[in-house]
Amino acid sequence: ADLIASRVPSIDYLSINIYGGLETLPQTLDEIGYTGPYVVTEWGPTGHWEIAKTSWGVPIEQTSTEKAAIYRQRYEQGIAGAPGKALGSYAFLWGQKQETTPTWYGVFTENGQPTEVVDSLHYLWTGEWPVERAPSIVSFKLQNQAATDSAHLKPGQPVDVVVDYQPGSDSQIRIAWEVLPESTDIKSGGDPESRPQPLKLVADNQQGQMQFLAPQIPGPYRLFVTIENGSGKVANANIPFMVAAN
Repeated sequence: ADLIASRVPSIDYLSINIYGGLETLPQTLDEIGYTGPYVVTEWGPTGHWEIAKTSWGVPIEQTSTEKAAIYRQRYEQGIAGAPGKALGSYAFLWGQKQETTPTWYGVFTENGQPTEVVDSLHYLWTGEWPVERAPSIVSFKLQNQAATDSAHLKPGQPVDVVVDYQPGSDSQIRIAWEVLPESTDIKSGGDPESRPQPLKLVADNQQGQMQFLAPQIPGPYRLFVTIENGSGKVANANIPFMVAAN
């Protein structure tokens, strides 16, 4: 951007792809010396390359509730907060894809269901919340540990899981659980990645509380939860965990 400002001062506008840092983009451009308009041509949740990692080095994904909040914050500060300069934006991804996880960037699920991020975008673009609201996640813990706690389990260990949630506009709730091995097909630049195959989950599920047996094969995994309400909208989250024999 600094080079463009100095070499191409007649450019009509800048196209900027940015994730973390969008909320301070207007100030950043001022510091660079670019005073013209811009379009944020790709933005979304905090990227997997710029977020905290577990002790074994895998990125920790935000819950859909955290994403919905950060979408609002980033839009309000980095786009709506720069009238006359920010001409508009493209939220990523208006669909679903496997990139690090199956849920990181898509604002819809693999089945086409809107997450609560879609509610946030509806609010940002229209000024009103949709009538039918998605569920939200209050907390999600595995063996009383959050995603940021780098949970370690033993092969075959019984594992207690609790998710606390708000149902949104419809109290009819269905909760789905899935355990995936940590993805090893990690590409760059958004190139296609293969989805890990789910493990057979031996689980006792009681609406927000669940117990399952940790995988027998040591290695890194993630436990995913999807909370769907009667309006077909969802909240989702995952907790990375490591299975080790010792």
